[in-house]
Amino acid sequence: LVSSDEAEAVVLVPTLTFTAGDWDVPQTVTVTGQDDFQDDGDVAYNVTVAVSSGDAKYAALASQTAGLVNEDDDVSRFVVSTASGNKTEAGATATFTVVLGSEPFADVVLDVSSLDVTEGKVNHSVLTFTAADWDVPQTVTVTGQDDFHDDGDVAYNVTVAVSSGDAKYAALASQTAGLVNEDDDVSRFVVSTASGNKTEAGATATFTVVLGSEPFAD
Repeated sequence: LVSSDEAEAVVLVPTLTFTAGDWDVPQTVTVTGQDDFQDDGDVAYNVTVAVSSGDAKYAALASQTAGLVNEDDDVSRFVVSTASGNKTEAGATATFTVVLGSEPFADVVLDVSSLDVTEGKVNHSVLTFTAADWDVPQTVTVTGQDDFHDDGDVAYNVTVAVSSGDAKYAALASQTAGLVNEDDDVSRFVVSTASGNKTEAGATATFTVVLGSEPFAD
């Protein structure tokens, strides 16, 4: 018994022997599907049963085949995790990971870009996955940007777009990771303590006034 594609299935016991004592007792053939980690779809193959015997009539029989299908369990996809936390304008960072769902037939290149670089910047603009490391998550770090405006917490997205020589990966839509840049600015003005008391003799005292954040208008 021989599988026509041992990358898809292997015959557990390759030989069956029948004798005059058990010729009418059916023997079971077990075929085990093989996992290739690639999104190659359901693959049809055959197991061939060939005869050899000292009985001339049996020896003259032609081979027969059993048709089977190895059903695929792999999916071409990439998974973007939820960001680890919100970053802040004080320079705190958030991270998320990206990993493929199956072994690609060609390198998969992911372009990573912030949709608002005034709020957050990514440390890697390109992630490359190969057949050797497709299942190893890669981490993207996003650093908050300080704008000095009291503009509140700002939500924005980091987009992950795919290109590949593997047609199924190349057809995938972009994904996004949602983040928030937490504001650390406050609209206020600060009046300092006066430097000293002035007198009727004409002495002076001073104090300063400064804003707490960059205003949107004078």
